[in-house]
Amino acid sequence: MFAVAAITLLGSTGILLAASIEPGSADSSVEVSADAEWISLMSLILTPVSILVLWRTQCWRLRAANGPLVSPWRIPPVVSLGMFGLALLGGGLAASMIPPSWIPPTTAPLRSTALIGWAATAGSLLFCVPALLLAKNLPLPKGATPPVRTPRGISMGVVGFLLAIPLIETGAILGQVVQQWLSATTPNLIAHETLNALVSVTPDIWWWMVAANAVIGAPVIEEILYRGFLQQAFRRAGAGAWPAILLTGSIFSLMHYAVLPPDTAISAMTALLLLAIALGMIRERTGRIAPCMVAHGMFNALNLGLALWLT
Repeated sequence: MFAVAAITLLGSTGILLAASIEPGSADSSVEVSADAEWISLMSLILTPVSILVLWRTQCWRLRAANGPLVSPWRIPPVVSLGMFGLALLGGGLAASMIPPSWIPPTTAPLRSTALIGWAATAGSLLFCVPALLLAKNLPLPKGATPPVRTPRGISMGVVGFLLAIPLIETGAILGQVVQQWLSATTPNLIAHETLNALVSVTPDIWWWMVAANAVIGAPVIEEILYRGFLQQAFRRAGAGAWPAILLTGSIFSLMHYAVLPPDTAISAMTALLLLAIALGMIRERTGRIAPCMVAHGMFNALNLGLALWLT
């Protein structure tokens, strides 16, 4: 049970479609295939626009006006890593305490996913929130770049998400090409077990609880864990902005491997890595976690909406 809870916590945020210009399965309708092709084509068209904007603004350099960005985070690296581990353990412990009688096997297919997911989220938050509150009383590192104001940071997060989406989709398309070349099979359109479960049943209270955890709960807790504790630990340990982003993003995507169907793993892992890089850039640019939570929630909501539309 503990292992299931940990996988639920780590993988609940990676809710996405396999970017595809092909039908998701042999029985996919022509209409679904056309819609998926349209989405992929729009992403391919918009990708050069995103690249041009990023290049012209040079925001990828992650530099302040007077030099390199200096992490505004207060928690020492060892403490950050410790909180990352404790939060995961807390989430798994909370989920493992759910009585088996609360999770009947057949009456509500999404009931176990909803209960385990929210218990894991709440258990992790019990460890995270006190640490974040205590961190406000710690001094900033010498020469730290001050974080932007929250409203401006959230606006930057939304803009960053809009710029990143075409790149993420295009990366997933390339990943799918590699997947098809290696396996000679056409990946499923739905690239995440939770998303597949949501589109295969009629919405009820448990459906809404799973959807809310994917769009709200998981982005909040995972941004605290990854862009908060983990990326902070790398930065405070002396890593530059880009090494910290890439290390955190790689761990983030690898942690989701267990909940990805094998026939979409390469495509989905590519998309998750690009998403994590975008979120890491937002964190470095704003100095805050809230904009990352908003962008992450928008990503999950977009994928859920597309899945419902395409299926």
